[in-house]
Amino acid sequence: MFGKIAICCGRSSQPLGLRICEILGIEPEPVEFVRFSNGNLMVNFVGESVREKDVFVIQSGERSIFQDRDLAYGVVSGDILELLQMIYALKDSAGRITAVTPYFPYARSDKKDKPRIAITAKMVFDMLEAVRADRVLTMTLHCAQSQGFSNIPVDQLHADEVFLDTITSLECDKLAFVAPDSGSITNNDFLAMHVGRYLRDRGLSPSIETGYVKKVRVDDSETPHIRTVEGIDDLSGWTVIMNDDETLSGKSLVQCADLAMERGAKEVYAFVTHGILSGNAVKRIEDSPITRLYVTDTVEFNAQEAEKVVGGPVTKIETLSVARIFAEAIKRTHEGKSLSSLFLGK
Repeated sequence: MFGKIAICCGRSSQPLGLRICEILGIEPEPVEFVRFSNGNLMVNFVGESVREKDVFVIQSGERSIFQDRDLAYGVVSGDILELLQMIYALKDSAGRITAVTPYFPYARSDKKDKPRIAITAKMVFDMLEAVRADRVLTMTLHCAQSQGFSNIPVDQLHADEVFLDTITSLECDKLAFVAPDSGSITNNDFLAMHVGRYLRDRGLSPSIETGYVKKVRVDDSETPHIRTVEGIDDLSGWTVIMNDDETLSGKSLVQCADLAMERGAKEVYAFVTHGILSGNAVKRIEDSPITRLYVTDTVEFNAQEAEKVVGGPVTKIETLSVARIFAEAIKRTHEGKSLSSLFLGK
């Protein structure tokens, strides 16, 4: 058995980390980040000793609302190094260290689909092991099989529960769950099944259909080609739900929403775990037929920066917090209990 829980927050996940601490009723460990004139970083834990404590280091590998790709690369790479330095600074005293990566760095780089490229998701797992992290706790990897890259235990959480609560509150009796691409079919169908079960358990009789949008990418650009909706011919009068693991430029979601409205959809709601929303994604969403895009706080949505991009208030993007899910997972990990009851259907 390890000592008390200690929470350490990196700078990319401080708001989420503070929410988690508030739920757990503990104070985050004070940490000082010093940037020298040559660009080097020093991480200094200035509080009390964490000797033999069960330490959870919270840091996502992405931030939202970047207009400059070079700037985004520098900040994200810095966040990864910051995570590694925090863990390495704690390794000689902590009883156990869990890297909590709400959005796992380079999660999309999970395959070798052309010669001489790095499977960077695997590399990040290797680096976490190298600095002596004992476990990884994350949410919704781009590819669930990526857990197999790691030589240390990995627990993958999901935001399905907070999505279910919001979807059922819409009070719609005709719901069409349309996966934005073939890769999100399983998650979309899973959410549809549990929404239907939840509503029927409360004596309602919803009409629920599922389908997916056939999307084709011919290169590494962020502009896919949308072909058609498979599985549902007519969406007239239906409320469309789109569920995906992340959205970067927002182009796929908007094209899917356009297609759904062409098929007669009443309105379109999108539920995305990781709202990267880089470049002009926010303006693209605001100008689209999407009624509301719900994202979680695995990547902190910077509303002030978003308003600068749009040139006015942001009305279509809402953040749902997953702090409670992470707090419960941390508590159960500390107590050596199963996490399976945190998932729908368990």
